[in-house]
Amino acid sequence: MAGKPKPAFWFIVVLVAAGLAWFGLNRAGRVPSFLKGLGGGAPASSPGAQPSRPAGDVLEISFYSSSAKKSWIEAMTARFNAEGHKVGDKTVLVKAFHGNSGEQLDDLKSGKIKPDLWSPGDESWLALGEAYFRDVKQMKLFDEMKPLLNVPLVIAMWEPMAQALGYPKPIGWRDVAKVAMDPKGWASAGNPQWGAFRWGHAHPDANSGFLTVASEIYAVLQKTSGMTTADLANPAAISFLKGFEGAVEHYGLSNTWIDDLMRRKGPGYLSATVQYENTIIEGNLKYGNKPYKLVAVYPSEGCFFARHPVAIIKGEWMTPEREAAAKLFVDFLLSPEAQKAAMEMGVRPIAKMPPAAPFDAGHGVMADVSAVKAFEVPGEDVLKRLRDLWESVKVPATVVLILDRSGSMQGEPMENAKAGAVQFIRAMKPRDRVQVVVFSDQVTPLSDVCEIASCGEDLGQKVSTVFAEGGTALYDSIAAYYKELSAIKKSGEKRRYAILVLTDGDDTKSSLSFEDLMAVFPKGEDYDVPKVYTIAYGGEAKKDLLAQISNKTNARLFESSAAEIAKTYRELSADF
Repeated sequence: MAGKPKPAFWFIVVLVAAGLAWFGLNRAGRVPSFLKGLGGGAPASSPGAQPSRPAGDVLEISFYSSSAKKSWIEAMTARFNAEGHKVGDKTVLVKAFHGNSGEQLDDLKSGKIKPDLWSPGDESWLALGEAYFRDVKQMKLFDEMKPLLNVPLVIAMWEPMAQALGYPKPIGWRDVAKVAMDPKGWASAGNPQWGAFRWGHAHPDANSGFLTVASEIYAVLQKTSGMTTADLANPAAISFLKGFEGAVEHYGLSNTWIDDLMRRKGPGYLSATVQYENTIIEGNLKYGNKPYKLVAVYPSEGCFFARHPVAIIKGEWMTPEREAAAKLFVDFLLSPEAQKAAMEMGVRPIAKMPPAAPFDAGHGVMADVSAVKAFEVPGEDVLKRLRDLWESVKVPATVVLILDRSGSMQGEPMENAKAGAVQFIRAMKPRDRVQVVVFSDQVTPLSDVCEIASCGEDLGQKVSTVFAEGGTALYDSIAAYYKELSAIKKSGEKRRYAILVLTDGDDTKSSLSFEDLMAVFPKGEDYDVPKVYTIAYGGEAKKDLLAQISNKTNARLFESSAAEIAKTYRELSADF
């Protein structure tokens, strides 16, 4: 016969009951604020995480920022929120959002976002936004802008390659362009072992990409200021821009996006790109200068210094209370403490401070940049035409979009994949060419290769009617259209040739084996071929296999899901 429960038993029961009660109250939001600190857990806020809501009345404001200063802004937002700044009796809570300056401007114009504060990479985006709101909505966008930082936009090169061009002696935009545009590539600079010179930069939707285009024009005209619309029509400027942009191996969504890929894939992916100085510092620290150190080349003709201005937006949502909170945060970002933190994180502050680590050669950058020539941000009339000029001279694309419609794609995966594909087609430009192919057991083209201007709308409608059934003839579809596109590339004009493949599983129906497919691709590092971008769609997709396919053509694998596919197609669009 069992005895009475011992005291330890009842102690455990009480602890369990108390824990369950605490859990229930906490889930319901009814734990008193003075007790929450006793429970441990996550801090009030931390970089990269949304801030916890403080107790009492809260005044929440939104801060939209360019991605280039993300690390600093997240750290400063967390510090500001933790300090409990107040407007009246309300605690100010800042929520930061990061993205491309061009996309943020589009979202602001469409009303998709309603920022209290906006800090794009440089003044040009605020100027374009101000012009739009003045001319279209007949309202003022902001009263003033204040610069937060002073970050040079430089050419990032692997150190051995930079040394081959004369580094650490001055190297210019035109020096890089000369090698990039030469068919002999690195052989023209005495280093045939490196093959082609692979040049890249962010898409002009991103701040660094937009300023790269302006830099190339300034460099060829040998000016540092006073760019005019007449300059954009100058035959020498157009010819140089067409040649330099024609040498681009990869565009990308942002300079940090390119930096990460460049470091993971090595010199075979890109020889040089355009980066913000702080991205070089962060990347060298993150990757330990491997496979080599990236160094900042401060072009001899000059470069832009991105000042990351911030402005309080005068939207209909703005109130005196919100404006006061926004001013508090701006003052905080300009405080000596926040500016010193920027320098410690590898971002040059706008405040005058003696440069210190990590601004040194060990981190790939110069300590003193006072002698570097600075390009002036062009006026509103030039900015409005700059993107159109780039669109007119850049190399158009010919893309084969291959879409898995096997039975495993049924339901939401198929519907979202179709929507993403239609979005991609609509994002292409009139001079681009496209072909859409779907596969299950059989491989079925929905069109021949055709210009977007004449067939884009029709193709989008056809894609929207595709349904899922059958097996997966993945290898057969890639091999067949890789061969066709390679033949078109050899006999056609200068274009960016690529295949985009989306699949959610393994091959089940191809006549070819994986080894047969790999034999179709070039041997070694012959990357003057159509690129094959692959999308591993969902958890069952064979990521390693798809990565091998993309790597053979110096392309890349994207991992995605039904919820993320629209974003993935948007990232892919940035490569064209």
